Amino acid sequence: MKKIMSLFLIVCYIMLLFATKANVLASELCTPSGIEYSNIGNELDKYVEKYEAGLASCEVAVFDRNGIITNKYYGYSDIENRTLANRDTVYDWGSCSKILIWVSVMQQVERGNIDLDADIREYLPDGFLTKLQYEDEKITMINLMNHNAGFQESFYENQECEKDEVYDNLEEALRACECYQAYHVGEYTAYSNYGAALAAFIAERVSGMDYREYVKENIFIPLGMEHTSIDTLMTDNDYVREKREELKCYSRFEDPKYNADYGVCHSWVQLYPAGSAIGTLDDFSKFGMALISPDSALFERKSTWDEMISPTSYFGDSDIEKNCHGLWTTQCKVQILGHAGNTAGCSSMLAFDPVSGLGVAIMTNEPGETVFNFGIPNLIFGEITEREEYSDRYVKDENDISGIYFSQRMISAGTVSFLKYMGMIFPIQKNEEGSYNISFGGLTVDPDSRLYKIADNQYVLERNGQKEFMYYSVTADGKGKLEMMSMDMITSKADVVKMVLVFATLILGMISILVLAVKLVLFIIWKLRKKNLKLNKQIIATQIVYGANFAAISFYLNSSAGNVYWLTVISSLLATGLGLFSAVNGVYLIYGVVKEKDIKIKSKINRCIWSLLSVMYFGFIITFQVYNFWAL
Repeated sequence: MKKIMSLFLIVCYIMLLFATKANVLASELCTPSGIEYSNIGNELDKYVEKYEAGLASCEVAVFDRNGIITNKYYGYSDIENRTLANRDTVYDWGSCSKILIWVSVMQQVERGNIDLDADIREYLPDGFLTKLQYEDEKITMINLMNHNAGFQESFYENQECEKDEVYDNLEEALRACECYQAYHVGEYTAYSNYGAALAAFIAERVSGMDYREYVKENIFIPLGMEHTSIDTLMTDNDYVREKREELKCYSRFEDPKYNADYGVCHSWVQLYPAGSAIGTLDDFSKFGMALISPDSALFERKSTWDEMISPTSYFGDSDIEKNCHGLWTTQCKVQILGHAGNTAGCSSMLAFDPVSGLGVAIMTNEPGETVFNFGIPNLIFGEITEREEYSDRYVKDENDISGIYFSQRMISAGTVSFLKYMGMIFPIQKNEEGSYNISFGGLTVDPDSRLYKIADNQYVLERNGQKEFMYYSVTADGKGKLEMMSMDMITSKADVVKMVLVFATLILGMISILVLAVKLVLFIIWKLRKKNLKLNKQIIATQIVYGANFAAISFYLNSSAGNVYWLTVISSLLATGLGLFSAVNGVYLIYGVVKEKDIKIKSKINRCIWSLLSVMYFGFIITFQVYNFWAL
């Protein structure tokens, strides 16, 4: 009996020892930022409360390979009706939809239908790509995944059309929205919705299935994602189509005067694989959990998962990973993989650490939202400056990389290439501390942002409370290059000169508007004082046109600021028409100077000045209108 009792005590002791050890291990399970798993929910609550002034709604799921750690639902899916966000709410994925493309491609690689290193034209109809500038250069699927196939932006890329204008199939949409190839293959990283949609079309062709059906059969059904749609019209999921009508979209800021309400705010996307997925947080996190699991239902072999999370591009000539088969890297305390998404009404984030198997899914009903979509991953995974190798806050830069950097994710070739000088511009200027201010010509553009060095060629851009990794190098032709996660920015003297000319046109155009408006007022006052009602028809017509132009552009600016769509369209057309009339009138004035031989020198000069102002005004209107069309 004593032996049995002794054996029993030994067994109990061993069990207690293992239980204690297991509890210790469980208590030590922390996020890379140092938050214990059991406390993640509390930390999320604190973070959201800190920034609740900018919150419409935000849903967050934190998970690992064992399942969901916590789900959180904050704010309202419909503020007016006080409808709380919950597990039934659906949100637009935006560009997170692209991960579905890259998973589909890797599945087809696994099945032997796609060779990542083959020329993509082997999988496309003959003569499909008609705007290739470098036809002799091979474009591979890896180039599409890395967004360095050379495609520039396009007015029609990811076009948000009317509901009844959506193309019937992906091939038609790609043919209509084809982008011009502005760069050599592999020359620059320039994020491309067109390139991603092209990859989806290739997966469609080699699988023999419509892409929507393919995703449903090979991703949604195996993962149990019953409440997600991939079709831009949501014809593939009745639940999503009905619930999306209940979601209202907003912009919310600490200062309420900047707030905006957008209503349901659909995005009817032509190149739908690149950004049309819509669904619940539960489904979004199911997809995330599948991405961190080597033995998930997405792939038949673990080796395919291993390949997908392996790097396909690097920052400059370093060994710092930039892209892993379509998954962007983010440099936090640890390197994480994933994708961000944005539509006209929503934004999202899906990110995970393939080493620890920890992931986060975030969905909001605010376009362009950054505080939650980028701040929460930093809360979970830590910030890059917390790494041991970057123990100093910053290193004083002995070099000077000051300059105006222009994004390569723009229209860089063609008639409207001047738009690149009005869009994504990044001017930096070195300060006395050895870091950089975001400034242009001594004028600080963003006083709350700065760029500082953390290691050789490695920098951190600090803005909106977030830290973003950047890498500096010099191109073969001597241009400075700053690489961000999804695009490269280049600086060159030629680009700066072109930018100055574009802005000079805009400034002179604005001056001409004011001068012409003042001249109209003075003309009327002069006529009233002289009591001379006899008017030269051409002169009075000119003044009326200038006055109407001034009114039209003012009306346009006011209606644009107020987000009144139909007023914006009407005033835009009016301003353009009057601008064209102004240019014609200016040419007519010059013609009069040439034709009339007896006209006085003073009158000639006067007419030439007003003619020049007319033409400058027209240049301003056209530039302004094209830019606003692009911005839409």
